[in-house]
Amino acid sequence: MIRPIRIAASLVAMLVSATCLAFDSKGHVVIEALAYRTLIEGHDVTPPQPDVLRDLFNDGALDPPICFGLGPAPPGYCVDPAKTNPLLEWPRPLTDQPDAAFRRQFSDPGQCFHFMATFDDAKAGDIEGTEIPRGLATSAIVRCRDLMHTLLRQVVVVGGPATRRSAYGLYEMMHAIGDSFSGAHSERKAGTHAIEYLRIWKPLERLVGIPTERTKGVPAAVFHTWNDHRDKEYVLEERAVPTASGAEPKKCKDLTSFPYEVPFECLSESGDQARQALVELLVLVRNLRREHLAGGAGAASTAPEQSEAWRAYEEKWFTAAYACQNGECAVKQPPDLLPGAYGTLGLGFIYNGSRKFFDVTARGSLVRYSWELNPFVYSVQGDIGYRHFSSGDDSAIAGLSLDLVVPIGRRADLGFTPGEFRVAFGGAKNGTDFTTRLFRFDWRAGDRTFLTFTGPMEVNWRRPAVEWSLGVGISWAPSASQAASSGALLTSSSEKAERRDDGWSPPAAPYGRLEGRRPNWYVGVGTTTAETPDNALSGRVYGGGSIGGSVMWDRDRWGGRFETAPAVSLALGSRRTSGESTYLTGILGVGMRWYVLRVLGLSITPVRLEGGPKIRGSDENDPSPDVHGDPGSQYYFQGGSRVGIALNAGIIDLLVEAPTIAWRSQPFKGGEILSVSLAIRLR
Repeated sequence: MIRPIRIAASLVAMLVSATCLAFDSKGHVVIEALAYRTLIEGHDVTPPQPDVLRDLFNDGALDPPICFGLGPAPPGYCVDPAKTNPLLEWPRPLTDQPDAAFRRQFSDPGQCFHFMATFDDAKAGDIEGTEIPRGLATSAIVRCRDLMHTLLRQVVVVGGPATRRSAYGLYEMMHAIGDSFSGAHSERKAGTHAIEYLRIWKPLERLVGIPTERTKGVPAAVFHTWNDHRDKEYVLEERAVPTASGAEPKKCKDLTSFPYEVPFECLSESGDQARQALVELLVLVRNLRREHLAGGAGAASTAPEQSEAWRAYEEKWFTAAYACQNGECAVKQPPDLLPGAYGTLGLGFIYNGSRKFFDVTARGSLVRYSWELNPFVYSVQGDIGYRHFSSGDDSAIAGLSLDLVVPIGRRADLGFTPGEFRVAFGGAKNGTDFTTRLFRFDWRAGDRTFLTFTGPMEVNWRRPAVEWSLGVGISWAPSASQAASSGALLTSSSEKAERRDDGWSPPAAPYGRLEGRRPNWYVGVGTTTAETPDNALSGRVYGGGSIGGSVMWDRDRWGGRFETAPAVSLALGSRRTSGESTYLTGILGVGMRWYVLRVLGLSITPVRLEGGPKIRGSDENDPSPDVHGDPGSQYYFQGGSRVGIALNAGIIDLLVEAPTIAWRSQPFKGGEILSVSLAIRLR
């Protein structure tokens, strides 16, 4: 059991610091932003060419600016953005997204998306007179160039927004090209652009110290090390430069959170080469796409990678220092699993050792990849079945859960279940559970068959308690997973760009951060556990449950997170206090979040109001705190404040709060133990 725990712990650490895995994700967006500035404003010997970006927006290859092509009646914030918020007319940098596609980070087919080699490339002998494994200098480069050809065909021949969203588009191409200039990914000859060899990223061996035979004999110098500082060398970190706002000079490393604010002078030699390569790529793709759409007879119509323009570009930026020979020159990019959505049907078995029961259920789930949730893939699963206690009691069981997993290669997933709601009914031991499962492992046994293992423990927030629990499941996908093949177009689509503006010309931007906040809406469920009252009924769980929505002003219009965020929530709930007494309540909360560790932070709710009429046990006198009125007309009302810890990642918001600080003479006498809510972001 020690080894899986070490692997899981290492993956958690990696998720917290996911920006370390490729040409520093901040580096990607900084270089991309400066490439856009080059085309919009001109820089050095490159004249302004905003029409290049305009055509790529109109075609759907690049995500358009927020206020691009909204027609004669745009929303209020786009009426005059040149004066109020100029960056609304500028493109949002998105080339960091491929860093979060962990299904590629841990797979051989995914390495070329970061312009890196595989372990198999290091198996051949060294190049004569060097310690460089031959495959890293020849076949690895050939393979990654082949992926560039495939992506180029997809963008030029198919094009459109469907290509952009397929994870085989222009952003992936820009990401790989940017990574090729990082010293952590490739070694280029000094004074030239020639690539000597590509490096290898060995994740699990490096992270958890598990030795394997495949690492023996491979020179240490050819590895991408954990948190490799060479990935941060796109800027001259210690150089002090004046800022756009005219304030005191700042070091370049302190500006990278706001990509458009980084001046060209901050770029290192390799960072500036990456910028130039992206500028030339955007111009080239736009010209090849125009030629294709015009129906020309040239190579761009069917095989843009064979055009003279592309060959010149490739010769300039991706020449191999060592020539390939024979079969090395024919290496192709292997198939790579396409992201998408698919459903599964199956059976599940869970044994709870703490409460001595097992559940047998039929289950159905929807599995979906989402950029909003990267690096996770999420699954929404429904269960219905049978629960049996060792005491002999039985009941029916129904459940709904949200699972988050990180793909590790093409066959395995590792993750957890942040929230699962189960209700037992129709038996002697009825009730609800709201749990978090701390470990989940999935194995793809076949193209459509999956095995799932959970355990060894879960947190039951309704009690609250840590319970021993082991589970196993088997599921089947009615439709087979898709796979992309090199050498042919990946998809075909006639989908057109969502918006068009043939006169787009962005205003001069003040750079810095996008102004203003946008509301984000969440829906979810919550539970509050409470102490067992003196007159408790056997088998009855006390506390509250709720379902509702909230709005947080936690992000800008590019999705960038603010460190602080106000929040308002409204929910409908049920509160069990003592005996049979149950109240239907409405809940209003007004609070503030402070994200200390990017996705993890503190929550303060200074105003929380919950109240409503009794709906069960009306003839019973309820002596519980916050209960008012005489028997027969009692109602529940609690005014107070709460503090807690919030986890907000992708579309998931998990909030764990301490007992309510009630607005009365004895603020901690409410009997609450803990409150937990799980919500999903709708936009």
